[in-house]
Amino acid sequence: MEVRLEELFGCWREAERADRAAEGLLRLRTALDLEFYDQISAVLREVESTSRLLRDLYDLFPIYRSRVPIILYYLNVVLPSFQRTLKEMKVYLEHENLPPRAQWSLMSDRLNQQGGMTLAARFVMYVELLVQLVRLLSRSPLYDPTSLELLRLRHLRLRSLQHISAPPGPLQPHVAPAHPTEEALERRHWAEKIFDDQPHSTTGLRHRRESQCFGPVMVERRLGIASGSKALFKLPFEKNRVSVTIFLSPDGPDMTRLLCRWIDRYNNPMYSCYGVQELCIRRKGSSLQFRRWSPARAHPTLWLVLFFKTWEITHQSESPRWMNRRSRHRIWLRDIHPYVFCGNYKKRHQLRRDGEFEIYFVNEEAAYAFEEVFRGESETESIVDHDDDDHDNHH
Repeated sequence: MEVRLEELFGCWREAERADRAAEGLLRLRTALDLEFYDQISAVLREVESTSRLLRDLYDLFPIYRSRVPIILYYLNVVLPSFQRTLKEMKVYLEHENLPPRAQWSLMSDRLNQQGGMTLAARFVMYVELLVQLVRLLSRSPLYDPTSLELLRLRHLRLRSLQHISAPPGPLQPHVAPAHPTEEALERRHWAEKIFDDQPHSTTGLRHRRESQCFGPVMVERRLGIASGSKALFKLPFEKNRVSVTIFLSPDGPDMTRLLCRWIDRYNNPMYSCYGVQELCIRRKGSSLQFRRWSPARAHPTLWLVLFFKTWEITHQSESPRWMNRRSRHRIWLRDIHPYVFCGNYKKRHQLRRDGEFEIYFVNEEAAYAFEEVFRGESETESIVDHDDDDHDNHH
């Protein structure tokens, strides 16, 4: 069963609808006193989560095209109910003749009665089902078929209370995968392991601007996503208005590609994709800059700039004793948590007697550059190079 991205646009459309509902809830929360703050926040948090998850699904569709038919039935279960809920919320959130208190009270009372549960609980149910669909689509070891079936039944009951008829059965039933063993989890790609873990600490970065992709915009067939590709992780930026999905091509273990999705001025999703071997990547300030080769200009041009809010260095890094320049080529660090990308690496080879971690630099200039990273950027230094301001395919 061949499915085109255009047929899955309902996920994107409902994410936009959820964004507008979130804006309305935020206006209400700002206008009302603290009496309603927690109630509105509970709904707002889940509405924002549904928007993020729907866009996550849409971003994964090109990579897991062959698996999309498996989740179509479940999307047909949840999206009509989700759309009905948001449309009914809109009636109250955009009612100009009702004061904010009445907007919230009438909306929550009406929808609580209709669904047999609080509005917040209803959106929790939407979130839980969408989480399982993301996991099912991406073959996540965290996918739980029992939970998905229970959620399906609960959503069918909600549809009945909303007077929405049940959808037709699935065209392509799926067989639940075997629960992964500890050994299988350990064999995951190192990038999956790293991004599954929460940072040990975070330090704020300065000089942040908006992340953006400069194109070129690519139609689906130009994205170069082969059947059997596997997403390693996705990073959202600017409240998911820009996202980067890193995935492995089945052509080889080292064929890693970056799929960037951003939103144009008309709220349409735009895509561009390159292999890491086609890109020059460097850090500048609080950003990572990705350059591609421009055939038209015969030199590299800016493709993508990602600005990060934080980085992981422990709070000890602020101490003058954290970094010790031992020689022209050696630097010792205290209290660090190294990420290991190689099975043969042994951390103990770099640990000194009192726990210091030694880094040996072949060139003295490299050791100096490493120190400069932790001293921060100059306040006057430009974060994005301006020699690309007139590059081609700017969007």
